Amino acid sequence: MSVNNKFGFAWLRRRGALQSSLHDARETVENHVVALVSDPLETELKLELAPSDQSRLNLAVLSAKPEGPAKSLISTYYDTPDQQLRKGGYSLRIRESGGRYVQTVKAQPNAASGFFVRPEWEHEIPRARPEPGEMGPLARDLGADVLKELGRAFVTEIERKVHKVQLNGATIAIADDSGEVRAGRHAEPIREVELELESGDPRALFLLARRIGDDIPVRLGVRSKSERGYQLLDRRKSKAFKSEPIALKPDDPTDVAFERIAHSCIRQFRLNETLLLARGEPEPLHQARVGLRRLRSAFSIFAPLFAGDERAQLLRAELRWLSVELGQVRDLDVLMQSLPDADKQVVADLRATAFTHAMVEVDSARTRLLMLDLTEWLAFGDWRQTPLKPELVRRAIGEAAAEILTKRARKFKRHGRKLRELSDEDRHELRKEGKKLRYASEFFAGLYRDGAARPEHRAFLEKLEKLQDDLGELNDLATFPALLARVGVAEDALGEQAGDRDKLLDHADKAYHDLIEVKRFWRED
Repeated sequence: MSVNNKFGFAWLRRRGALQSSLHDARETVENHVVALVSDPLETELKLELAPSDQSRLNLAVLSAKPEGPAKSLISTYYDTPDQQLRKGGYSLRIRESGGRYVQTVKAQPNAASGFFVRPEWEHEIPRARPEPGEMGPLARDLGADVLKELGRAFVTEIERKVHKVQLNGATIAIADDSGEVRAGRHAEPIREVELELESGDPRALFLLARRIGDDIPVRLGVRSKSERGYQLLDRRKSKAFKSEPIALKPDDPTDVAFERIAHSCIRQFRLNETLLLARGEPEPLHQARVGLRRLRSAFSIFAPLFAGDERAQLLRAELRWLSVELGQVRDLDVLMQSLPDADKQVVADLRATAFTHAMVEVDSARTRLLMLDLTEWLAFGDWRQTPLKPELVRRAIGEAAAEILTKRARKFKRHGRKLRELSDEDRHELRKEGKKLRYASEFFAGLYRDGAARPEHRAFLEKLEKLQDDLGELNDLATFPALLARVGVAEDALGEQAGDRDKLLDHADKAYHDLIEVKRFWRED
């Protein structure tokens, strides 16, 4: 079977996707949440539609039973002026519907993408005003004084249709939401579907999501409504989304650490994918590709965890396919930055054609299903359910990270010896090894933010980034001639840049030796 076949994962989806017991599935989900055993859990898969898509779910096809007529839900979110709830990892809302008020506190998961498993505390209250006595852990974690400063932050107005479906022994509530979030005079449309597990195996959520995807084009949702509101409140219209910090603790199991890292990468891709499809600008395309590249590096860094998991290899192949599709456009964007205005239009026309082709692939069912496949595999893949090396999966990430960084640093050092004498191909391999070392250093940054390790971490990354910049420019000089020939532009259009090779080699060689001399931040000696 070709891994590039649009339906290449079909057999995997059908292959015992729901075979494990309810007990095992629940145990897996609960292990992913830092919460007290007694805390109520919400298990939800979020899907997004384009805001312009006004189609509704064909729920009859899903054999779903309606839970009454559509409801109008008005939810007011509260926080302190300096957003202490958000910083503490919580959201607080009061939802009004039909004259009743329900107050809900949710613990926001770190870097979640699509599959949300989070504690929530929900109580009916008599009026549209926060009730401190019904806020779960907020008073304990943030203090009563903080709660006294609560005020309205933003509002969502949603029309919701709810249906229930029974699927493979699971009961799932389907909320079809359409509306908007408002913060002051600013508003953003919301068009999404929430699949909430009421009982049964959580993997049924993914099976249902695929059935919905057969009817209407849905994408993995990576933003909660509260996150949408806070972004609107900040008045920031991002040109692109860069990577976010990843919260890791030294005693986190390695499988949990990898899951968080991978979700962070998926979030980066998905957030930029939305901007890319809407605007087509170079920066969100670049950051979407960075998200994919970081995820591919994470697969390489943590490869021993996936021994024996065939699906891991298929997912890696699909990520490479998508990265290549975006890379063909990115290469032209980089080339245009180096050309005089007289030659830019030729490349711009080719870029438009390449971009149109890439967006067909990004907007395809293949890409939408890939994000869903990744998210399900992260939670329930064989590598977690029946790992060949359980001691690696359960190992504390603080210990594993030091070994990973040491291994990557040694490999990078070995590749970089006699840098000036390397062929273009070998220097490109060195550049790729440097990216893996850099991404690993960024992934594990949360483990080294205290004490002496923090400035050492910053110094190491600065030296590594400097070398990466030099190697990137050398790679451009090596690849531009073939690219210029392909687009029909004379090589001398680059002017004096071709003569910079010796100077760049000197800079790169010095940057390499400077990096080798920097103290390894992950070592205690």
